[in-house]
Amino acid sequence: MTRLARAFVCAATCAVLFSISPLGLPAQQLTPTWVELGEGGASIARVVVASAGNCPSINIDGANHQMVERGPMPSGFRPLCEAAVPSNARSASVNGQALALAKPNPSKVIVFGDTGCLIKGAELQNCNDPAKWPFQQVANDAASEKADLMIHVGDYLYRESPCPAGSEAMCGGTPAGDNWEAWNADFFASATKLLATVPWAFTRGNHENCQRSWRGWFYYLDPRPWTGVCERFSSPYVIKLGSFELAMFDSSEVKEDSPDEKQVSTYAAQLSDLRTTNAWLVAHHPFWGFKPGVGGKPSVPVSAQLQEAWIRAAPKGITLILSGHVHLFEIVVLDHARPPQLVAGGGGTNLALPLTPSLNGVAVRDSMVLASQSQRQFGYTVLDKLGSTWRLTLKNQRQDELFNCLLLDPSHERSSGDRTSQGHDSSCGGN
Repeated sequence: MTRLARAFVCAATCAVLFSISPLGLPAQQLTPTWVELGEGGASIARVVVASAGNCPSINIDGANHQMVERGPMPSGFRPLCEAAVPSNARSASVNGQALALAKPNPSKVIVFGDTGCLIKGAELQNCNDPAKWPFQQVANDAASEKADLMIHVGDYLYRESPCPAGSEAMCGGTPAGDNWEAWNADFFASATKLLATVPWAFTRGNHENCQRSWRGWFYYLDPRPWTGVCERFSSPYVIKLGSFELAMFDSSEVKEDSPDEKQVSTYAAQLSDLRTTNAWLVAHHPFWGFKPGVGGKPSVPVSAQLQEAWIRAAPKGITLILSGHVHLFEIVVLDHARPPQLVAGGGGTNLALPLTPSLNGVAVRDSMVLASQSQRQFGYTVLDKLGSTWRLTLKNQRQDELFNCLLLDPSHERSSGDRTSQGHDSSCGGN
């Protein structure tokens, strides 16, 4: 197909991918300005611009400050501008866009991950059909929740290969690889509304490891200084918003199906170094989740390295684990004081095969599953604070409630009578 023909196909079918925003972005600004959270709860305002030397100013509590270009910019990318936002700031704006500032003790949190459109060799998702790649709808629905915090559990860029010949109706003209165009098509363009309306916490997935799309991850989304070098095992850090804590854990290098003592030792040391009292642990790979079995066999536990690291480190002060990687919804409650495991991997990429209908009673290392639920649908998870508990609700891309349950107070002693039940606020566990 000629370049002109590819352009025509994309003009006819790809508009949803590359139209940035209904927000009316100013010239030179390629994304809305978003706020993301770093170590200790530091807030950072960021925006991608078309060319160097065009960073806008940010107005914080009535005073203008110049945003700074993040450098060195990697080849194939567009400049990122950033500015620190003080924790006591009452308001901030960029080019007339009011920024969503972090709040202490958030009461509504959105979680999802695994959001890009899969193009890798013979593996192909229909990126031009919103029903087959619904990330923009999922993100827009999440924006309508008016949450206090958005947590992305990793895996942003799935367009690793050019669109195969003969598949133009599904992905004609799409960019591919670790560059601005692919990051824009797979994440920024579809997440525009949500980026502008809620502060974000980002974690790194295996699609952002040192063999894949690490440049876009470290340059655009990692909250720490950019060095131009890939780190295989980034150090964990803790976000604190009042008494609310997130322990952000980089599991991007996990080898889930083969033993690796170096990984186990590294992850155990990192878990041992965490100092938390009542935190959610955010890691792309589940510690206590399941993945579909091969050839129709029962579902099996995932991430043996992380399970072993947990047993060695015996971390304290973790009340919930938030993950993705398995492309569906999953909640697993275990005995032996393990924190509940939420998997929110239905953000947009091709869904995994269904899990075994009931995993109750299945052994996971030295623990046993007390209660579990899974749903094979696109969507997101909402966590609403109710006094000393959290109500967990799974919603699909049409915002239908799939099921809900209550995360109990950490002092609650779980028993085998705890269950998750579709459509009812039953217990889904706590430490």
